[in-house]
Amino acid sequence: MFASMTLEQLNAQRPLADVFFEYDSADLSDTARAVLQKNAEWLRRWVSTTITVEGHADSRGTNEYNLALAERRASSVRDYLVSLGVPVTRMNIVSKGEEQPVCTEEAESCWSQNRRGRFIFTAK
Repeated sequence: MFASMTLEQLNAQRPLADVFFEYDSADLSDTARAVLQKNAEWLRRWVSTTITVEGHADSRGTNEYNLALAERRASSVRDYLVSLGVPVTRMNIVSKGEEQPVCTEEAESCWSQNRRGRFIFTAK
């Protein structure tokens, strides 16, 4: 079934789970590490795939600060996946800063959903 899927279908299916970060942090929590371990298993199984790791931030802070923080988050995700055996050549990173929120309310319950690392398939 994987072989017949388009990139669009694969990205819509989202087999790689997002990871979330604490406020003003690019450090991976134990929960994030567990999610990334499952993601790494999937990536090691489908060795032809390449991904972009998007780093995201909540709306607090300046645009410049949030872009830099989101880049550090994406780097943390990539680096941990590399430590789990996923080749760095299969991953790119991009900072989205606060520009693509999944939630727009001004509350911690919403901000916490926006502080994330997200995966986009770029080749299969």
